[in-house]
Amino acid sequence: MIADPRRGSEAAKKPARDVWVWFAGLILMGILVRVILWLTYKPIPYGDTGSYLRLGHWVLGTGEYGFDGTRVPGYPVFLAILGLDPLRVWLGQMGLGLMIAGMLFYLGWRMTNARIGFLLGSLYSLTPGQLLFEANLLTETLTTFLIMLCLFLFWGLKESKSFKLGLFLTAGLGISASLVGMVRPLFFPLTLIIIPFLWFILDGSNKNRISLVAIYAFFPLLLQGGWLLYMRMNWNVLSPTTMAGYSMVQHTGGYFEYLPDDYAAIRDTYIQYRDAQIAERGVQTNAIWKAIPAITEASGLGFYELARELNQISWMLIREHPELYLQNVVSGWVNFWKAPVYWEPEMMQVRFIRTIFQLLAWAGQGISVLANFGFLLLSFGIVLSRQLRSSIRIDIILWLSLAMVWLISIIQAFLDHGDNPRFLVPMQMVVIYVVLVVTIRLKEHLGVSRSRK
Repeated sequence: MIADPRRGSEAAKKPARDVWVWFAGLILMGILVRVILWLTYKPIPYGDTGSYLRLGHWVLGTGEYGFDGTRVPGYPVFLAILGLDPLRVWLGQMGLGLMIAGMLFYLGWRMTNARIGFLLGSLYSLTPGQLLFEANLLTETLTTFLIMLCLFLFWGLKESKSFKLGLFLTAGLGISASLVGMVRPLFFPLTLIIIPFLWFILDGSNKNRISLVAIYAFFPLLLQGGWLLYMRMNWNVLSPTTMAGYSMVQHTGGYFEYLPDDYAAIRDTYIQYRDAQIAERGVQTNAIWKAIPAITEASGLGFYELARELNQISWMLIREHPELYLQNVVSGWVNFWKAPVYWEPEMMQVRFIRTIFQLLAWAGQGISVLANFGFLLLSFGIVLSRQLRSSIRIDIILWLSLAMVWLISIIQAFLDHGDNPRFLVPMQMVVIYVVLVVTIRLKEHLGVSRSRK
């Protein structure tokens, strides 16, 4: 009997159709959820929003003040592109959210199958800790988009067989990785950690590898290096912003009593605000932002001079009391994994919808905390157990994902001791991605092992 060649063709087309069905379902679900939010919620400003909008006016040339060096320019430029209108910004961040879900689908599909891709994308669109941030006039959604774009382009580079396509993808990766730090300064080091992974993912001669790595490195040198040079020339700091000194007080402000009398004006003024903050909230977190005007007046230092002075005295306190600093570092690292949900329930106009999202918020936070705990366990297991690495077929994408999350978790703990749980938000889906893929592969391995017995 002669086989009908059309049967093989139709069989080959069916998996492709299935992928498109799952992808279309994900996007339609994501649009529906966001339409419901659009009709019942509103964009939410936070304490940081005003400074971003002020710099957005500077970008458009409509502000009263020039650039002040307190922020990197990425998010103000994004706001300016959207006309500084909160509704447009929310709509733009919703669009980024759909693209994030789409990239998660692609990564999940290529690593496992289309159903897992759908699950991964759905977790983003249905987890309030991620979805509701799209309504917040803050940097997290744009940062998440750029991080996922880095992984998406890295995967494309891994699968690419064309040197010309590799050039394009490498340039895109260099731009995306650079822009992450230009939106959130904490993520500046991501450009460096990608380089060794990029080297090992590339095929061909060392000459081709060097060429592609050089193309990648050109963009961080141009964008981030140029920005650091600009800051050095205009504000005499070698950091992405002029705020490093104020951020370090988040660490050292708890033991400002140890400052000598040479710094009495700064010390005593800050302690007043710190103690008031502790009486009100139980912690000194963010007291420095309220205290700046009073400290400026008491010390006679300008805003930038005070920032440099606080940076110097903070490092002096750290050298003299390293144990107190390390206690804050450890607690900041632990807080990083708490998976908060930043939203305003009372702003949701329909009570029934508010109740649903409240339930989703609790469930989503629970899933995120479990994923974070699983990520830590799996990280140690992967590093310590060769058998586990073999069982889950760990590849360079998973290694890069692990490295990115660990790098940020450590850096943020050393540099700040304030809103540490918020720093994980842009990396939360990377954590969930790693845990989901590793769990599925481990389950498959156990299933194969049982069947052999």
